[in-house]
Amino acid sequence: MDEGLRLCDEHIFQCSICCNDIEERTVIFQIESCHCQFCTECVRQYCISQINIPLVLIRCPNTECHSSLSSNEIRAVLTDSQFQLYKKRLFEHEVTNDPRLLFCPQVNCDHVLILPEEQISFTEQAITCTQCQTTFCLKCRCQWHPNQPCSDLITPDEMNAESNIKRCARCRFPLERTHGCAQMTCINCKHMFCWYCLKSLDNDFFLLHYERGPCRNRLGHSRVSLLLHRLLVIGLFIILTMLVILASPLLILIAPCLICYRYKQLKNYFNNSTIWRRTVQEENSSTTNNFFTSIVECNISSV
Repeated sequence: MDEGLRLCDEHIFQCSICCNDIEERTVIFQIESCHCQFCTECVRQYCISQINIPLVLIRCPNTECHSSLSSNEIRAVLTDSQFQLYKKRLFEHEVTNDPRLLFCPQVNCDHVLILPEEQISFTEQAITCTQCQTTFCLKCRCQWHPNQPCSDLITPDEMNAESNIKRCARCRFPLERTHGCAQMTCINCKHMFCWYCLKSLDNDFFLLHYERGPCRNRLGHSRVSLLLHRLLVIGLFIILTMLVILASPLLILIAPCLICYRYKQLKNYFNNSTIWRRTVQEENSSTTNNFFTSIVECNISSV
């Protein structure tokens, strides 16, 4: 068959992920919520990569689509062991995001503790795991230390700048860093912080944290890329400011029109309500008069 005719054949499907032409319809996977279609193998590899991140809300591979795969769809493309890993990630996500639940921090103990209402605030108090009998601090998740403060939730391992595994300073979600820059974003709560000292970078738009102190020049990017980042932030700020300035006169001009339009709507609403009430009253009055007239006529006829 001619190549041009083959590509125009409506029975040939091209996967938007691998760009391969697929003639066998049985290997095409369609997402129920959005009807996007991909080859099954690409969806399987995509789900595996999302689980390894880990992400439990697996969205449609189409970047322009905001739908998500259901649990049954994920199970259909994964093996039993892969789906068990997905359920484990899902369970960990639910426990991490529920303030009433807490994993025991002891190694090799995956027991989930249910916190009483008075302990949900995560204050410095002792709590004992009912399975391994380990007593730890509810605030910093370390061994119970009755005579020492928590040092702002930072454990000795987390203070080690070269450690590959640390916990988010906000939600205590465990994170691993293998390579890349020191500006980390928690995949659980989206908190942005410095990997070396765990200081918050949420409001440090220009990344000035890496210009001074022990973390100076440890961002992991070149000076040129850092300069371009700062210029981009400044450019966005200028653009937003100009949009606000340009939109202000337009809003001032449109505001009276909007007020008049809203006033007209309210006026029509009240006028219609008045007419409706008047009509109902007239109908009720007419019905009452007819009723009494019929009674009088009946009395006269009986006499």
